[in-house]
Amino acid sequence: MIRIKLIEELQRGLFLLKSNVVQLLDQIIGNVNEWIKHIIIIGQQNVTYSFYNELENIINQKRLEELGQKQLIDQINEVYLSYNQKIEKKVNLFKSFPEGQNCENILQKLRNANETKENKGKKIFIQGQKEMNQVGNEQKQLEQQLMKYKQVQFNLIDDSNQQSNWCQAIVFNKDGSIMISCDSNKIKIWKFEQGRFKLSNTYNEHSNPVQCLVYSKQTNNFISGCGYYQIICWQQINQNEWKCSQPFEQHTGSVNCLLLNKQEDQLISGGVDDKIIVWKLDFIKNHLTFLYSLDQHTNSVESLSFNQSETVLASCGYHEFIIWEKGLQGKWEFKYNQDVEDGQKIHFINDQLFLWVTLEMNDILVFELQNGVFKQNSNKTISLIKNNECEDEARFPIIHNKDRNVILVRHKHHIYLIRQLNDGTFDILASLNSQTTGTYGTITNNAQYLVFWDMKFEKYSSYEIQYI
Repeated sequence: MIRIKLIEELQRGLFLLKSNVVQLLDQIIGNVNEWIKHIIIIGQQNVTYSFYNELENIINQKRLEELGQKQLIDQINEVYLSYNQKIEKKVNLFKSFPEGQNCENILQKLRNANETKENKGKKIFIQGQKEMNQVGNEQKQLEQQLMKYKQVQFNLIDDSNQQSNWCQAIVFNKDGSIMISCDSNKIKIWKFEQGRFKLSNTYNEHSNPVQCLVYSKQTNNFISGCGYYQIICWQQINQNEWKCSQPFEQHTGSVNCLLLNKQEDQLISGGVDDKIIVWKLDFIKNHLTFLYSLDQHTNSVESLSFNQSETVLASCGYHEFIIWEKGLQGKWEFKYNQDVEDGQKIHFINDQLFLWVTLEMNDILVFELQNGVFKQNSNKTISLIKNNECEDEARFPIIHNKDRNVILVRHKHHIYLIRQLNDGTFDILASLNSQTTGTYGTITNNAQYLVFWDMKFEKYSSYEIQYI
């Protein structure tokens, strides 16, 4: 009788154990369900979601600094450890079962994956911090280097090349060994070396005076626009010879300005017909294809400029500028126009700021991006030499050399070299009086030489720019 009672007690104990085991397994399954729900709530709709993959993506997008890197890693660790420990304690009770051992193996894999990703995440975080510190140090060194010179001097090198006809545009190739200028409707090719230049060839393909030029930063190609609708592409075929394309005619008046994108597969032209025309460019084929026109201007389009990222285009139309944004399909779309003091030159310095050169005033106005709109910052206005006897002349585009931190501007009779200071304001480094508004030129890509033609003396002048 005693044995039967013990066996019955054992039976009751087994039933109770069964009930507790089922309850415990239900708890484990519930914990796993909570784990999955936690992941879904965070943002991934399937159980293969990886916090660390997401972390890597964020790091690769250079957004770590916005998310609190260490806090994010700690949060991920907390989630993994919390659920892993909850489940591991309960699964340990079933290690003697093959199924229980299998669950333990899965948990171990999760722990290993967590440790691997954690170490990788920390390494990426540490490397990211090192890179950011390195960039910061390089930026400080660059700022110190750019600010180390206190002034700039213009030293005359060569003024022996006379030309009676107007030259309204000059450009250089990438290394400054070739200079292109115009002689009314003729294109002149010059060999340029250490500030001295020698005529290499002359071409007479335009039917009217050449108004603007733009040179490739990648190949020996350039483009010219003239006063009678025409745009022509040019390609070097040997040391002294060039071939030209057919004239491309979409404007119905003078072509005032030309702008190349960084990839050099798109050209934008502005004209006296109030139009901006966007072209597909193929330098290999020496060919332009008309894409579309932008017709919102009510005055002649005098200058064009991309922001640093080439996501925004600014265009100048005397009393107003227009801001265009690149749409989803890469097409330029009108954003807004804004009235401003009369001017003929506009130029972005970076994504946040552009310069507006006034026509009659003796100032360069500075516009900065505020809440999605460019507004004038009068505290940064650049005051120029007073000259109330004339207006500024078009052409002679603004050149910004980032390596030297110098901005070339011709306003009325004076040519200026300007730099941006660390506080965002601007400082005039040097000025040169050409004694006429009819002065047109540029600097080499390394900002070492200045070349211009002027109507008063009817000759070219080249200056070495010395940074002291």
